[in-house]
Amino acid sequence: MRTASIVLPPEPSSARGCRRFLATTLEAWGLDGFADDAILLLSELVTNAVLHGGTELEVRVELHGDLLRVAVHDGNPVLPSVRHYSMLSGTGRGLALVASTARNWDAERLPQGGKRVWFELEATGG
Repeated sequence: MRTASIVLPPEPSSARGCRRFLATTLEAWGLDGFADDAILLLSELVTNAVLHGGTELEVRVELHGDLLRVAVHDGNPVLPSVRHYSMLSGTGRGLALVASTARNWDAERLPQGGKRVWFELEATGG
C-alpha cells in the first residue's frame, strides 16, 4: 500500500494546492493516466470542505493494488448530501459528479470528530 497526505487551510487556494499535490503524487506513482478524473473529483471535495467545513482539512491518498482512494477529512461533522440542481446552476453539482464518476464514494463521521468524504477509482498506469 502507498499513502500520501497533505494538510491545507480552509481557504479557496487549497483547491489549487490539492490539485498540485495529487498530480505530483500520481505522477510519482506512475498513475498519471487517470489523474484528470481524480484531480477533478478531489477539487470538488476540497471546494466543499472549504465552503461548508470551515476547518483545516487533510487530503489523504491511498493506493491498494489497483484501487486508488482519495479522502478529504475536515473538522465539521455535518455530512454532505447529493443535491439535484439545474445544469445551468453555478453550484451544487460536485457530489453528483463524484457519484457519477467514481467507482465508489461515501461520507462518514469520524469518532474523533469531523468527517471524511472519499472516493475510489480503478488505478491504471499512464
